[in-house]
Amino acid sequence: MAEGYDPTRFRSTIDEGFICCICLGVLKNPMQCENNEHYFCSCCIKKHLEKTSQSCPVCQDKLTVETLRKAPRIVADCVSRYKINCDHKERGCDAVLELGALKKHVENCEFAPVSCSNKGCNDVVNKRDVKRHELELCRFKAATCVVCGKKMPRHEYDAHGCVLRRDLNEMKKDLADTRATQHELVNGMRHVTAALKNLEKSYRKVGDVLNTRNIDIVVIGGMGPESKSLSSVERFNLFNQTWTPLGELEIGRCLSAAVLYENQIFVCGGCTGDDSKYATDTIEVLDLKENTPYWKTFAANMPIKVAGHKCVVYGNSLLIFGGCTDDETNLDMIYELLLVPPYSSKLLGHMKKKRAGHGVELFDNKVLIAGGVGKGTESSVEIFDITRNKCIEMPPLPSPVSSMATVRRGDSMLLIGGSDKEDNDSKEIIEYDHKTGQSKVVLTMEKEQILCCAVCHENTLFVFGTTRDDNKAVYCFNFLSNSWSKLPATTETRISASVVIVEKKNLADF
Repeated sequence: MAEGYDPTRFRSTIDEGFICCICLGVLKNPMQCENNEHYFCSCCIKKHLEKTSQSCPVCQDKLTVETLRKAPRIVADCVSRYKINCDHKERGCDAVLELGALKKHVENCEFAPVSCSNKGCNDVVNKRDVKRHELELCRFKAATCVVCGKKMPRHEYDAHGCVLRRDLNEMKKDLADTRATQHELVNGMRHVTAALKNLEKSYRKVGDVLNTRNIDIVVIGGMGPESKSLSSVERFNLFNQTWTPLGELEIGRCLSAAVLYENQIFVCGGCTGDDSKYATDTIEVLDLKENTPYWKTFAANMPIKVAGHKCVVYGNSLLIFGGCTDDETNLDMIYELLLVPPYSSKLLGHMKKKRAGHGVELFDNKVLIAGGVGKGTESSVEIFDITRNKCIEMPPLPSPVSSMATVRRGDSMLLIGGSDKEDNDSKEIIEYDHKTGQSKVVLTMEKEQILCCAVCHENTLFVFGTTRDDNKAVYCFNFLSNSWSKLPATTETRISASVVIVEKKNLADF
């Protein structure tokens, strides 16, 4: 990670003279070489001199830690006047202040992460919310039984013997009172139940209409019936239940990764060519704010040509996980690519397994990575802590799976379809809790799905082909009604497509 300040955090363009030549960040505790006034972060140049070379990395003059000099005061003064966002912007702080005042602000910032002090609780909340969390919301808050005086966490209180006996006695009394007028209540409840069911159906219909009016699902590329990478893109309007084309990619792609960033769709890497085997490092972008959007080549490429990888957006960065190269080598690398100038990229670290066709979902500052193709990966799960730049092994999946779709729902990743070690297709949907590591099969689809794609909106899961006999099928599952239904099929046959869900609120009607 850079030792200097990230230039994208500043509200104005930074003079190039105030950029560290080593980490490319804005100078932190600036130092200069002995002869030519080349500026560096204090920590960066000391590490360089201790571990790399005892010379200035710019002019190559001899330089040691002892001969380093502090930069002139005017340099530090100029840098300290630049306006910068708070370290805790991603947690909600909107403060913009001079760099010189940043340290004092951060020390007292109400949005700083604080761990709950209640025993057994691992939640991290904003500093301003910690007292309310600990005293009112935390399920591990201490509670005392008014009958026996035993102390316990609040989440255990309802299952405590004294409480259960009290509730049982109250239930017996209520039951006795109810039996006295049972006949009248039964007749009345029949009418009430019928009315509630009708009301519930009406409410769901109205809710579904309101929730889908401004929602489009965009399905991108994929592989066609002749093993050709597709450049076509189509969108599905949930309100009208119709498919329409949405421009064409500059090159056909399958096994690519698609993400949303700043009202733009990014399609990254994937396989190209008629036989869909040549990986690319290019990125194409569709700006949804334009009245007539079309796909454009992004200003920078990914650091490696890859397909079957996964991507997430974190802040202003695209994080790229694993994938497969042209020579069918699976990768364990995790790269970062800045989506804003200077569009630089770097290797963040390595996963514990080499993976392709795996699942990746972002949960705050952590990325859950599960399954995939590779030696020993089909059941393995790990979590990448972005703040610590470290992968941690998690409990395995209940069964091996690769080439599946994944979505985030609450605190869990849903793994949809895919295949096992013996290449048997699956119709199961596995739920994996990223906090506890607990997993189970929660749903069974009507047909096996392999190399499909999926999105989740509100209480509905959408799954887009692929089955052995139908690569255009679209299914959705409503978690409220606990039921599957089939939607209009895609216009084209698509295998290994990518998909994003777009809310058209405040966007051009693209």
